[in-house]
Amino acid sequence: MLAVSAALFGCSSGEGVEDSFTTMPSSTVPMTSGETTGVAASSSSSGTTVTTGNSSVTEGGTGESESMSSSGGPTTMTASASATAGETELPPMCGDGEVEGDEQCDDGNDADNDGCLSNCVAAKCGDLVTQVLVEECDDANLVETDACLANCKLAKCGDGVVQAGAEACDDGNMVDADECSNTCKAGACGDGVVQVNEQCDDANITNDDMCLNTCVLAKCGDGIVQLGVEQCDTGGASQACNADCSTSACGDGKLNVAAGEQCDAGGMTAGCDGDCTSVVCGDGLLNALAGEDCDDGNVNAGDGCSAACKSEVVKVCTMGSDPKSKATGWVVCEANAQTAWVSMTGGGGQYHAEQICKNLGYNKIGQQGGTCGKVCGYCGAQVWSCNNLGPKNFDGGGACGSDELGPILCQTVMWTCVK
Repeated sequence: MLAVSAALFGCSSGEGVEDSFTTMPSSTVPMTSGETTGVAASSSSSGTTVTTGNSSVTEGGTGESESMSSSGGPTTMTASASATAGETELPPMCGDGEVEGDEQCDDGNDADNDGCLSNCVAAKCGDLVTQVLVEECDDANLVETDACLANCKLAKCGDGVVQAGAEACDDGNMVDADECSNTCKAGACGDGVVQVNEQCDDANITNDDMCLNTCVLAKCGDGIVQLGVEQCDTGGASQACNADCSTSACGDGKLNVAAGEQCDAGGMTAGCDGDCTSVVCGDGLLNALAGEDCDDGNVNAGDGCSAACKSEVVKVCTMGSDPKSKATGWVVCEANAQTAWVSMTGGGGQYHAEQICKNLGYNKIGQQGGTCGKVCGYCGAQVWSCNNLGPKNFDGGGACGSDELGPILCQTVMWTCVK
């Protein structure tokens, strides 16, 4: 507390005030009139003020105030708890650790990545500042298709948001077999992932393996030949291909109507001839398993083979045609129960001679040879016939191969049939 020395009070009016002060008690001091003029001292928490006339000096104080005046009577000094007029209160300061004024927070630091920014604003998603342990990113926008989502999470495959330029899709799940893979690529045939609408996906362009380019499992009948599995595949049975994608052939035991088969038991049976046609007496195909003794291609009686395909002595001049070509003709020159002489007619051709013998009720070919174009005779200038027989000379010629019906004789030939 400021005290004014006795020297100050002993000055006469108009004399200067020296700067010699001594401490004095904080109390009211009576002063005589005329000893001082216009001098006052006060003390407060903001300092001690000494006033002379219109001037004042303030020094650090204790919160009390003292005053001195010359009002014509005793001058007193009075202590007061209030501050002197004119003092200014300091404004709030961001960063001092105290929330003041319009501050939302004040954590006493200048770190921008915690819960309170350095400008004393509470951190939040969208303020462009990434909060440690709270936010993964913060790009201050609501765009969901960039690298930082609107909830301040880093965009990633599986978050259910399609990132522009980075993802083709994002269905927010870990199911790899749906239309969007776990790598956020749109599902497509050929990507190596079997999706719900695909039977397979081998990620190649080879169409002859177990998985087609359409991501459908390969199977017989799809029109595509699988290497090492199928012999053919025409999308169903055809002239050349069975329904099971094997090559069609009479006798393979697989009925193929498209190939003209009426039956196919894998060989001759009581119900199926060797050419995969149904057994019919008179079709020219002897089928012993069906009870036929003969089959001369007709149902005429008295020609060596009855209408029931039972053996009878064939009649001379009986005529017929080859059982396969149906075009080249033949005639019986002579016959008995054990043998028959058969000759070509009409210029010759190909003859399944052994089959013709069987159809006439005989078992096999006896002799064979050329005729020099003659019928029922061997060469010469004379015209021969079944009613005018020529030389019965077999020179062994005429053979030209065989097929499923047996040996074949070609061109102008004749032969014998024997039991």
